[in-house]
Amino acid sequence: MSSRSFELLMSVDRNGHESLHAQVERQMRDAIRGGTLRPGSEVPSTRDLARRLGISRPLVMEAYAQLAAEGYLALRQGAAARVADTAPLQQVRDLPPESFSTEIFRYDFRPGIPDLSTFPSARWLKAVEAALKAMTPNDFGYRQRFGVWPLRQALAEYLGRVRGVSADPRQILITSGFEQARTLLARALSRRGVTQLAVEEPGYADRDVWIAAGFTLIPVAVDKAGIDVAALARSKAQAVLLSPAHQYPTGVVMSGPRRLALASWLQERNAVAVEDDYDAEFRYDRAPVGALQGLAPEHVIYAGTSSKTLAPALRLGWMVVPPELLLLLEDELRQIDYGRSRIDQFAMAHFITTGDFDRHLHKMRALYRDRREALLVALRAELPEVEVSGISAGLHAAVRFPRRLNEEAIIERAKKRDMGLGFLRRHYLGGAPEESTLLLSYANMPESALRSGVRTLATILD
Repeated sequence: MSSRSFELLMSVDRNGHESLHAQVERQMRDAIRGGTLRPGSEVPSTRDLARRLGISRPLVMEAYAQLAAEGYLALRQGAAARVADTAPLQQVRDLPPESFSTEIFRYDFRPGIPDLSTFPSARWLKAVEAALKAMTPNDFGYRQRFGVWPLRQALAEYLGRVRGVSADPRQILITSGFEQARTLLARALSRRGVTQLAVEEPGYADRDVWIAAGFTLIPVAVDKAGIDVAALARSKAQAVLLSPAHQYPTGVVMSGPRRLALASWLQERNAVAVEDDYDAEFRYDRAPVGALQGLAPEHVIYAGTSSKTLAPALRLGWMVVPPELLLLLEDELRQIDYGRSRIDQFAMAHFITTGDFDRHLHKMRALYRDRREALLVALRAELPEVEVSGISAGLHAAVRFPRRLNEEAIIERAKKRDMGLGFLRRHYLGGAPEESTLLLSYANMPESALRSGVRTLATILD
């Protein structure tokens, strides 16, 4: 029989009490029973294993024959030897389920996921190829742990041109997305002495990172003009977490006067704002709104990511950090790891500088605009009583009902119809309004699925 040549953790003791073939039997039997060799896994051929152990092949053949007789190995003429699918295994305690939902629905209206089918694979492959050609031997090492210089330069130019962010490349730190950035910021701000953190109400439902870092969370109401800056000023907050360009989850755009008032508050209080600019590139019915960071660059930590513009799997994000906080955040990054994949960073730099990123965003903006229109038409036809908001930008709509729904029952009923739903209520830290509001994403479904999905939703709500 033939087998690919690969390593197997095994050795023999020529001076031991066991015979050599018995040692091979025991070690392989223990590996299979213990789970280090899984059912169906290929094992070395008798010739290859004998050569690696420095023993005669008949000894290994004898061991394999015995293991096959006991049901541990499956041996077939002309085929590679494998661990038998029915091999007896030690009883393993039940593992806890994953805490993050991995459910996939036919109609997935839950916000947060872009169209995963439109990742520009061909262009990205060219960008990776170009990156590998441009990288020097030193670029494959541990250098540039805070972000490769070409990507930091490309982001400084792009963010200044498209988002109005004022930044030197030195101020840009590369992360694996906003979740990692949030963890770093919680630790860094805590070290700076921040204990009172204002959050938008409603806002992000995942608050565990901030609470674990010891922050007291102060909910500050969001209205049609954005966060209530007057209420923020009356609070004891030393920092604020917000998404001004397209507030999550309501979709509200912070007004010009509120932005100016917030910038003044930051300067007067010597406070810090964490600005999550998660999907501001996708706008439809309004002119571009620049980042808050451009108004108060000394007080705003700007965070962006490729998760909505390209795909979450890429795991690339960035922070633009005020000079005063730069060394503190670099120290936090240094304690975690040696940075993100250098190859992906060089590829992203190429993707931006060649204009492929802009071209992709232009294409996706048109696609999402059409899907948004399909959702609005379907809602007007199937659910005329609802009020829709937050649709001038972003990837989801807020759909408010004139009454309180049995939200838990609707979510469970939707799952049985292969549909994922999310309500606004879970995004409130304090008391939520009486009326129910659904958050409906239109990003990751084609127009036909959006139309049939809304029809199905109407029957679920009926």
